[in-house]
Amino acid sequence: MNKSERLNDMLQFINNKKTFNLKDLMEKYNISRSTAIRDVHSLELLGMPLYVEQGRSGKYVVLDNRILSPIIFTVDEMYAIYFAMLTLNGYKAKPFDYEINKLEDKLKQVLPSQVSNNIEKMKRLIELEKTDHSNFNPYLKELIQGIIEEKVYQVSYSKEKQKIRITGQFIKINSKFGQWYAKMYNFSKQTVQNLRCDKIVSLELAEKQNPSKLEDLLLLLEKDYHKQENAIPFTVIVTNKGKDLFDKEHYPSMSIQKTDDRYIISGYYNGNEEDFISEYFMRFGKSIVSINPPALISSIQNKLHHISTHLNKMS
Repeated sequence: MNKSERLNDMLQFINNKKTFNLKDLMEKYNISRSTAIRDVHSLELLGMPLYVEQGRSGKYVVLDNRILSPIIFTVDEMYAIYFAMLTLNGYKAKPFDYEINKLEDKLKQVLPSQVSNNIEKMKRLIELEKTDHSNFNPYLKELIQGIIEEKVYQVSYSKEKQKIRITGQFIKINSKFGQWYAKMYNFSKQTVQNLRCDKIVSLELAEKQNPSKLEDLLLLLEKDYHKQENAIPFTVIVTNKGKDLFDKEHYPSMSIQKTDDRYIISGYYNGNEEDFISEYFMRFGKSIVSINPPALISSIQNKLHHISTHLNKMS
């Protein structure tokens, strides 16, 4: 292990500790005391926040701070970071938007010119599908941090032009069809709710409510997706175009198989999910060849009839 590799490994080794001494480094990296002292000095120059605690059993103390110690990246790792940033740029509304822009500015200042030029080429040559989040989502960053830190919130939520109050703990966020959604455990109803993030009017910490462990809530969420006793099986045969639509968006309760020149989408929906599954398959349009059960066809026809009636009133 050369010095640069050793220092990079040492940054990560020390960053996970509160304190260390020279002996720790000498034993881990099989180096002399003088080399360990020089390495610690190099780490301080790189920005590792350290101070020496004097005394017979003197040691180095790693300062608590919000600044992570620097890490050495390879060129390919830098390309991977920028590709990930390009992917995020496909979202009109995204968490950590300000921080992503600051990160890009910082990286530009330290990258070798050749690497920087190649990254600029990458940004021009790679075009990713845009997800147009047309609605303002002010709390995305706070939601993610709240999930990680297991915080409970008092949420003011706009529903059908009325504001409702919910006390709960967020579990997951996801992006579908140009909208951000958050799954939240409602403490008063003891159920998981799906909230549209742009409908969240305000967030306040509910300090009097004890949070649940995130792992327990994730298990509860997984349980909610399980097949219920009243679940209804379905089979929908689609064309190649329908297969493309399925690949873009589908759910754990469904799967697809090829047969001849057609594809069979099969799965189930619980009794209270008929509206949801009907709206899902409405997007497939003329790519649908057949649908079973007939009740699902009727549900889709009713939705189309309501849309048609609404459009006729406008003409």
